[in-house]
Amino acid sequence: MNRTRLSLAPRAGAFLALSLLAACGGSAAPSAAPASSAATGQAVAASGKPAAAPSAAAAGAASAKPAGSAAASGASGAASTAPIKVGFILPLTGVAAPVGQDNIDAFNLYLQSVNNTVAGRQIQVITADEGQPDAALTKAKQLTENEHVNVLMGINSTASCYAIAPYVKQVQEPLIVSLNCGAESLMTDPKYASPYLVRFTQNGTIINDPAADWAYSAGKRKAVLVTSDYGGGIENGDLFASAFIKRGGSIIQEIYPPLGNSDFGPYLSKLDPSADLIMAFFQGVDALRFGEQYATYSGSNHPTVLELFGSVTSGPNLDQLKDKAVGFVASATYTTDSDTPENKAFMQAFSAKYPGRAISANIGQGWSMAQVLAAAIQKVNGNVEDKQAFMNALYSLTANTAKGPVKLDPQHDVVQNTYIYETVKNGSSYAQKLQKTYEAVSRTWDRTQAEIDALQIGTHKGKWVGVTAAQVDQMEKK
Repeated sequence: MNRTRLSLAPRAGAFLALSLLAACGGSAAPSAAPASSAATGQAVAASGKPAAAPSAAAAGAASAKPAGSAAASGASGAASTAPIKVGFILPLTGVAAPVGQDNIDAFNLYLQSVNNTVAGRQIQVITADEGQPDAALTKAKQLTENEHVNVLMGINSTASCYAIAPYVKQVQEPLIVSLNCGAESLMTDPKYASPYLVRFTQNGTIINDPAADWAYSAGKRKAVLVTSDYGGGIENGDLFASAFIKRGGSIIQEIYPPLGNSDFGPYLSKLDPSADLIMAFFQGVDALRFGEQYATYSGSNHPTVLELFGSVTSGPNLDQLKDKAVGFVASATYTTDSDTPENKAFMQAFSAKYPGRAISANIGQGWSMAQVLAAAIQKVNGNVEDKQAFMNALYSLTANTAKGPVKLDPQHDVVQNTYIYETVKNGSSYAQKLQKTYEAVSRTWDRTQAEIDALQIGTHKGKWVGVTAAQVDQMEKK
């Protein structure tokens, strides 16, 4: 396999590394490695054969008592001196390839800022193209059983998460969901949840419930759902619709363009002119195409576009959309308008490495997830081979990252800030203007877990027009 040596990064991340580790109980910055020991990246071949099924012993061991959620007390025994291998599954081709590239560039940049070394151990990142769910599962098996990685990370799509989660539970492989998989039942459904699975990025409720709250508070009453027609799009449509209707709003139209759609004209030309809000969810190239075509087909009627996850207008998309992006409002877990020392240090480091490159939410997420990984490794003094201690370190972690403070709830799902921001024009430049910060948002910030389970998220496509608040209330009680 080809190995590409990562170049050394600017030192702007040093301050951030210190502040993060202090917040997580670290007493010193990660030790630096010489330039010759920079981490190497390698790719898992897409054509490789699926790894063999786990042994009966491994399958039986998976039923052992789950790791507890108490704070880690440190790994037992001495840490290995071998590199810590991180298997990173992310989209490198297809519609979502820009998402993956943004994320891994920022992830690697943070590691470079600490000389690719944490707690005296070198970090080696091995990437694999996510592809379709069955391919993603094959990559997870290859990374675990052939490459012998210490931890899996990444995962962009809801369907890939659902495919991989049972496998990591069976073979007891740590998985940190560190990309955009917002699968709503991933952390609570016994089919998927396990003591080896944590998510530090986002889920649907964290994005949609604050988005619906902001929209109704802003006076919006009639919304159109426009989302890509796949699992993640349908789940987000269900979550936003239910939260918006419960507050007194209504869904007057649903539109589901296929994933990978290139021409939004036939869909946008049918927009209901009475709408005062368009709830939009797209990823990668689809998001850019939607942003480019929306102004053309919405005519003189320009209801507010509320985009989920900031996927339409952030990063390089903003460079291309320019005036077309002005007025879009986003609900996201990262914003460049966050005035914290951690975010300022991150933006300085990224701009030094990539001058003129716009910072997207996926870039902010990538850097933040590298911070989380480094903090957990530091907590176990580099001994990631002690899986129990490593998972306990993740469960108990509280970190101040570029996207804000993060920690896990009792189901090992993320608790973090959700930001509502508007894209504005300042002279000849464009920027995000923070409208509201919802602090410490969890999946149960707005509704109980029983209500979320009863709603059967992802099953209501095409059924929201005309639904009342009383009907949503009944749906959440079944």
